[in-house]
Amino acid sequence: MRRVALLLFPILLATPVFAASARVGFERVLPAVHDLGPARDLALVHTPGNSDATETFVEFFIDRVNQAGFLHARDARESTGPADAYLTVHSFTCETFNREGEGTARDQDGSRVKRRHVWVDAVCVARVDVRTRDMKQVSSFFGRGDGTSPRVETLSDEETYAALRLAARYAGSNAAERITPRRIREHIQLDESAPAFEEGFGFIESGRIAEARATWEAELRRNPRSAPLHFNLAAVCEALGDRKAARKYYATAAELAPEEHRYTNEMRSFARRQ
Repeated sequence: MRRVALLLFPILLATPVFAASARVGFERVLPAVHDLGPARDLALVHTPGNSDATETFVEFFIDRVNQAGFLHARDARESTGPADAYLTVHSFTCETFNREGEGTARDQDGSRVKRRHVWVDAVCVARVDVRTRDMKQVSSFFGRGDGTSPRVETLSDEETYAALRLAARYAGSNAAERITPRRIREHIQLDESAPAFEEGFGFIESGRIAEARATWEAELRRNPRSAPLHFNLAAVCEALGDRKAARKYYATAAELAPEEHRYTNEMRSFARRQ
């Protein structure tokens, strides 16, 4: 399995989103911080013990991984079956801290009076190892979560349980975020001064971005030095996932109209998005 620092995968939307101004909208996907390479089907096969906190971690970890829609994870601690990668929770530790402080509350007369409150803070940390089909460890990632109980006048086991459950829940969610890609919504405001703008934008409004590109590329042959046309083509090419063409059009727009700062700014934003 290989690790990737940063990749961009634009996804064409069936229906772009617009505000009052003319914009083209699309999604791109950022790979996970801890990239699992081609692995898609994940089996969690081991945890150290089966405490309430551990079970809460597993529950929320699997749920969050599956919610993202890129990977499929399952609890395989008591089952068998092939998977692209096997996950073992190498360690799962939680700490609790009793806290106290002064606050206010209302008495029987409705007046605010000072009260001493106590509560429990908890921190849970998990280390998850990634293993191949022959159970060879290839990498590890971590999840961390913090939890706080309600503030009360006297502590009980209930407050400790509540803080630990929250910490384990957030640790599971945090661990899932480490290995799941993330969708990001982008919108680029088009330049309405470009030739044939209305014709091309009409296609965009109906979700036919490829036809908008074809319309504006045909117009570009008649107006090869139109910076707005180059800029709009850059935007639709990026929305279509053609990064090479988008880069070329952004650069040409900025070169033809160096005084138009939004061309330069969007070109820099495009570079960051890559």
